[in-house]
Amino acid sequence: MLKQVRTHTPWLLPLGLLGPFVLLLLVLLGWPLAILLWRSLQDGEGGFSLAGYFSILQRRRYFQAFINTVGLAIASTLLALILCTPAAIYLERGKGWGRRALAVMLTIPLSLPGIVIGFFIILNFGMTGVVPQLAEAATGDRQFQIAYSIWGLLLGYVYFQIPRVVLVVRGATASLSEDVIDVARTLGTPTWRLYSDIILPTLRPALTNAATLSLATALGAFGTAATLSRGFRVLPLEIATAFTESFQPQLAASMSIVLASLTTVLLVGVRGKQ
Repeated sequence: MLKQVRTHTPWLLPLGLLGPFVLLLLVLLGWPLAILLWRSLQDGEGGFSLAGYFSILQRRRYFQAFINTVGLAIASTLLALILCTPAAIYLERGKGWGRRALAVMLTIPLSLPGIVIGFFIILNFGMTGVVPQLAEAATGDRQFQIAYSIWGLLLGYVYFQIPRVVLVVRGATASLSEDVIDVARTLGTPTWRLYSDIILPTLRPALTNAATLSLATALGAFGTAATLSRGFRVLPLEIATAFTESFQPQLAASMSIVLASLTTVLLVGVRGKQ
């Protein structure tokens, strides 16, 4: 009997610690999602209705916002992967005194709300931003005033995703086998083949995780879009408008469920393939 107790005792502590986490998850996630789902299926008189979901598909404004949200998330994720993967590899495997300073700079966006990041874009690319003023001083024509365009919004999203990609890819880079890389170099493997045949295939799971995290973050981004959007609507902005301005709780709840479902399918799908 004593042996049996000792055998099962190590499982008791993790199981006991899991209880508060599950309770917190149910209170902060499960219950609100259930309420949103219930509200999305209720009409103004308390009856069952799918009008909120049909509005997303039938009304051009909301369907376009959905397409904008997905397109912006995909584009910003691809750009973040292209820009941040070499930086993450350098931070982990490179040498030089500037690595630590660069690592700090690349993780700063984690501590900044989306509104602040939007202000950064305005300060640099707004009507009187630094870059347009420098362009005017150099060419006589004020250019690159992109803060309130789709390009400024895309830039803000990419900036917001930088630390998420860097941290995930950098952690995976630390596990690369030095012996394999040294052998490849000894055999005269070119640098581009070293990356294409060894480093990038090894980092593929980390790149997939980083892309998934970036997509999920971009799909629900609000602060940056609220600061920079001028006519280019995304689903989080439409949700806020439906809740606060036009008071359409069913429509807002329906869009929230669609957004949450899309993110969940994305995360579960990626995890299921690994």
